[in-house]
Amino acid sequence: MKKLILCLTLFFISQNGLSQTNDENTYLFFDNLSNETYSYEIGNGKMGTEKIYTKGIKKNGEITFYIRKEMFSSNVKKTDTCVIANLKNIKMSNIEDIKKEVNKINPLYPFKVFPNLYLVEKINDSTIVKYKVKWQYYIE
Repeated sequence: MKKLILCLTLFFISQNGLSQTNDENTYLFFDNLSNETYSYEIGNGKMGTEKIYTKGIKKNGEITFYIRKEMFSSNVKKTDTCVIANLKNIKMSNIEDIKKEVNKINPLYPFKVFPNLYLVEKINDSTIVKYKVKWQYYIE
């Protein structure tokens, strides 16, 4: 009986230690008002430019966000409107840093690495909206 308890304890410890998810909330800033662009290769040595932040709404109400080539989707039911003062309480992450972590752990399923991912969008000078998003694997 002691061996069984010991084995189960070791199993649960190893599962928690080797877990590939970041269960804490991760926040990214989505600047829909920005006109910043980035360059990317189209092919045959030609370059193209696109806005860094783009957003689209599908017919079913799902919102698709793009930060550079990274795709995030949100169901409208999972939004939270807050006053902009709440930004002081939110630690923003950098897309490049969390991309590195995803590429090391699980590049095909980024939503498994960051299951609690939120995009924070500034709507006006006093309001932000937090969207719970799912990071999608996306190939163009």
